[in-house]
Amino acid sequence: MIIGATYALIGPDLRLCKDVLVYIESGKISRLLIGGKRSEAHVFYEEAVLVPGFINMHTHIGDAIAREKAYGLTIFESVARPDSIKFKILSETPPEKLVDGMVTALKEMAARGITTFFDFREGGVLGVKLLRDAISKFPLNGFAMGRPDGCSVEDVLEISDGLGLSSLNAYRNEELISFAEKTKEMNKYLAFHCSETIEQREESIKKFGVSDISRALELNLDFDFVIHLNYAEDEELALLAQKNKLITFCPRANLYLGLKPPPIADAIELSIPFALGTDNIMLNSPDIFRELETAVRLSRIQGATPDPKQLLSAVTATPSKALKLKTGIIDIGYQADFFVFDLAKPNVAFVGDIYKTIVLRGSEMNVIQTYIAGKPVLSQNEPP
Repeated sequence: MIIGATYALIGPDLRLCKDVLVYIESGKISRLLIGGKRSEAHVFYEEAVLVPGFINMHTHIGDAIAREKAYGLTIFESVARPDSIKFKILSETPPEKLVDGMVTALKEMAARGITTFFDFREGGVLGVKLLRDAISKFPLNGFAMGRPDGCSVEDVLEISDGLGLSSLNAYRNEELISFAEKTKEMNKYLAFHCSETIEQREESIKKFGVSDISRALELNLDFDFVIHLNYAEDEELALLAQKNKLITFCPRANLYLGLKPPPIADAIELSIPFALGTDNIMLNSPDIFRELETAVRLSRIQGATPDPKQLLSAVTATPSKALKLKTGIIDIGYQADFFVFDLAKPNVAFVGDIYKTIVLRGSEMNVIQTYIAGKPVLSQNEPP
């Protein structure tokens, strides 16, 4: 299979190339030809750019059946406590309906150029199984970050891609060290929410004498990425920079819940690798285009003018490199995961710069087709 386009963003540096042909064998990119003959392609997209499939680094798609049920509520009333509206709805919803809701979220993501996502899956072993069931019905690259809700860590790790903990405050030091050791032994990922709220930090300081971020670093948990950090202090961010730890920011979810926005400008200044996530479906549409635009505007408020290419890397190459994924980059040997961005649509007229076009003006209307492992996943005859 040979797919071509007028432009493509190639390699880990997202280099803009013209008249690109992508050769695909067994779902992977076997060859790239720049300046090739358009007639050689099986499909060639005029006035379009091939963009690496977006990596949505933090989702909770299990609550897709509760869209906007948390409008106007605090984080504690909506998602953060066992008695929150989220968990009430999850407990009352039949498993098959939860799966149906997750499938709608997968279709939403594909329609917006998202080919890979990391989902923090509640509900222990059963929760992970429900997510796997949804992915079997719509083929996105889904990484299930389970948690030991009513079951052992070993059981969760056996069927998941790693541990995605809600908060470190719920676990003793010995438990966290054991979690970290087991995830590494089984070659799985370890990640957690951290300093999302000031209350979360204060609870950690009260129970353990240090903030949750400092605790994770002092315990040498060797985590793969951390989520939020809205209330992180400068010295903690500096330590994360020294250790080159990946941070995932979720600005739209934070703003929806009335929280302090994440320190995107600080991450840029300190050269901390960062990614973006859309967080709970009940709060946000799973739309990386909107997340990028929000990140730009927050950065400006915080005193930084981010390079659009850097932000585009935050949802493609940066998490790909940090987590050693075989997606998120259009290059030989990588899985053929990318989407076709239409440059002829009126919403992107007269911009000129393709990076700014995608980051600041892009939307679902520009996504002509999304390819996962070289196969188109959007129907051209009916809405996704």
